[in-house]
Amino acid sequence: MLFRGNRILSRHLRHKLAFGRGISGTGLKSGVQLNRAVFFAAIGGAFIGAATVFATTTKNHEKNKPPQLSTSPIDTVEPVVYADNNDFALAVEKMKKVVGENNVSTDEAELKAQSDSFFSTHHPPDPLKQKPKALVYPLSTEEVAELVKIAHEYRVPVIATSGFTSLEGQAMHTRGPNSIALSFANMHKILKIHPEDLDMTVEAGTSWQDIDQYLLGNDDTSHLMFGPDPGMGACIAGMVSTSASGTNAYKYGTMKENVVNLTVVLADGTIIKTKQRPRKTSAGYDITRLFIGAEGTLGIITEITVKLHVRPVVEFVTLASFPTIKDAAATALEIISKSGLQPNAIEILNEAMVSFVNSSQGQNDHKFLEKPTLLFKFGGPTKKDVDTQVEVARKIASKNLLINLETSSNREDNDTLWTARRAGLWSTYEYGSKVLENKDDVQVWTTDIAVPISKLAQVISETNDDIRALGFGDKFSVMGHIGDGNCHFLILYNSPDYKKVQKVVDRMVYRAIDLEGTCTGEHGVGIGKRKYLNKELGKETVDLMRHLKLLMDPRRILNPDKIFRVDPSDTLDAQFDAAHIHDHGCCS
Repeated sequence: MLFRGNRILSRHLRHKLAFGRGISGTGLKSGVQLNRAVFFAAIGGAFIGAATVFATTTKNHEKNKPPQLSTSPIDTVEPVVYADNNDFALAVEKMKKVVGENNVSTDEAELKAQSDSFFSTHHPPDPLKQKPKALVYPLSTEEVAELVKIAHEYRVPVIATSGFTSLEGQAMHTRGPNSIALSFANMHKILKIHPEDLDMTVEAGTSWQDIDQYLLGNDDTSHLMFGPDPGMGACIAGMVSTSASGTNAYKYGTMKENVVNLTVVLADGTIIKTKQRPRKTSAGYDITRLFIGAEGTLGIITEITVKLHVRPVVEFVTLASFPTIKDAAATALEIISKSGLQPNAIEILNEAMVSFVNSSQGQNDHKFLEKPTLLFKFGGPTKKDVDTQVEVARKIASKNLLINLETSSNREDNDTLWTARRAGLWSTYEYGSKVLENKDDVQVWTTDIAVPISKLAQVISETNDDIRALGFGDKFSVMGHIGDGNCHFLILYNSPDYKKVQKVVDRMVYRAIDLEGTCTGEHGVGIGKRKYLNKELGKETVDLMRHLKLLMDPRRILNPDKIFRVDPSDTLDAQFDAAHIHDHGCCS
């Protein structure tokens, strides 16, 4: 239209210019001025007309387009479509060519182990369907990339696992059975280490315990340590994905503070490295932290460069027992905020947790005083430095009705005393068979919250009262990283009491959020805690997270349904409301 208009305009101008020359006769200045005036008037009119047509067309077009939003509310998202049986079979055949037949398993026992665990808080509501149909073992980042390209092409959901110790349903195959479990069991190499730079690079399936043993076993690295120490068996990729931490977080931080860079496979198979190795950078977006805590929903982490710390020359464990949890918390608060002490770790246990640990110990094992207890790790260059710190802690504890204080003097004693903290989950689970009515149906709801440090005693006390009022007085325990306001409640129950426990956990979480806290300090969101995010962060913030997910994983194949809903037809919440009626059968 515009080009045709220009041809018409050209003929019109030639006529006007010829007429202008006829008037001027000799090409006088006034004739030239007239010609120029006519020319520019015509040009201006043509562009105004074209602009009007363009603006009108654009306006009508925009009227028919959906608004371009900066967030993605769930009601603006299209339902997701995943692979059917035929597409899934084609995808698996292609995957076998990438990793080899021997590295793809359809063994029912292996698939079952990838579906659930006895210690998980949340089990698949439909276990016969919500499981993978194939388990794939890649050997390198490049193989992972090829596998993900195939999954992207055929719309196959992919859930990557490393240590498989998550507690909030992060590895649940909600879109099974046509889904793939991607195991990092064969990717556990230590790739590089730079002792002078205090960092090392490892593969996704390397456990934090493997790192510790490696560092201790080499003369040039035995003075170094990796800070975070969550549950036994946890591996680095999973720790990054949930932003895990553990008992050392008070001094050494969570995974957010201990990752230098990441190698990540994106949803279409693209491989990226998030940054170089300097301790700090201001070069663009902090892509590294985007993936920490994303639970595998934005990309699959295959290699991780982690920070190392100098190991304390001397470190001893100290236990302090008190009449009440409030006395213990008051001691911790003064040590943290006023004393000037810098413990390497500071933990709190309620009396039930201590009794569960004692119950699980053998006849000749150390028995702990069954009272609310603080556990400290004090470290320094000499024993004298540690003794000084212990004495300061003793004086503060004495003001808060200290009953007993016990300190180790060597590494063996350290291990013995720290058992009271390390064995908490397993001791609680074992105790379930002694106190629950149905001893063949031991369920444990393991959940964590975090609040400002000054509010931790309040949230523990109020939740204790709430749980006891429901009749679970001898069926729960509490342990917490009190140094950063993070605590864990472990509630034992039989399956018919699922809803009752669910309600008390809901109240605990909302209590924490009302105190300016969070629904999870280190377990992550997974399936179990996604319903709390709107209240904690606001709907718009969650919608922004979903927007990033859809931009980076438009086919929604990477660990779908975790952290927030990605499909408006998602019915998982309703399924979990009835989950207690199913026989999960994860451990038989």
